[in-house]
Amino acid sequence: MIVEMFQNKWRIKVKKIISITVALAVLVSLMIGGTALAADPSTVTTTWSGSGEVWVDSNTGDSEAHIYTGGNSIIGSFVVTDSNDNPYNYGVDTNQFALEASVVDGGEIEYLVQRNESKISMYGVAGQQSYAYVFSSDGEATLQNRSTTNYASMRDCNYGWHSNDHIVVNGSYWTLTRGASSGTGNIATLTAEGDGSAELDCMSSEASAGQVRLGWGCGCYTNADFSATGAGTFELSANGNNSTTTALAPGMTGATSFDIVASWTSSFNINDYSVTAN
Repeated sequence: MIVEMFQNKWRIKVKKIISITVALAVLVSLMIGGTALAADPSTVTTTWSGSGEVWVDSNTGDSEAHIYTGGNSIIGSFVVTDSNDNPYNYGVDTNQFALEASVVDGGEIEYLVQRNESKISMYGVAGQQSYAYVFSSDGEATLQNRSTTNYASMRDCNYGWHSNDHIVVNGSYWTLTRGASSGTGNIATLTAEGDGSAELDCMSSEASAGQVRLGWGCGCYTNADFSATGAGTFELSANGNNSTTTALAPGMTGATSFDIVASWTSSFNINDYSVTAN
């Protein structure tokens, strides 16, 4: 399951947290812990430029994020905002996590956000996850995504921020993954690997206790496309408690899971891969 994959990947890597991670965690804890600023948003911005590895772990209490960037030349920015708003007195603040990162001459970028609190009586349990990953053996890679969590759900709404080019990569070998999980068994994931270049747009996604939408949602038009050159393999899969659908197979009905695999040797293009699992 993709949830287990997320957790296992981070369980392997947490031992290498660097000092900036600790500083960020302490700062966020101090900001959200005081009553004097309870009504004011708290924002922490971490930036990096150079070579090597950067780890950023953040826990606001309502949600958590784990970011990794490593390579010969890396640059990035990660912004965490705790709105401290507690809408409707449900006991859950609105949080936002926004990552912009790039690597040159080989490297990888990984992004995981998990929603930890919910108004359970109305919206079901928390545990939703948004995940993205890109690796290039010797080329360039960029990853951009923004997630917002609140008392009801998790949403990746990139319209008006970075509406395109959410994962872009090239190299003699590259791989990428984009996924979302409801925390209750509804999962959607897209993976691809190859040589040459690839571009993935995933402008909007949504995850709640009852449903996952990968590649669409947030009240916006759908911008969920994939293109590649060179040679490679593409896989789109989903599991649902009740049903799964995808724009790649518009006539599909009655399926609780699917797995679509395609390969190319010159170029490849998908106009709309958007998925729903519920």
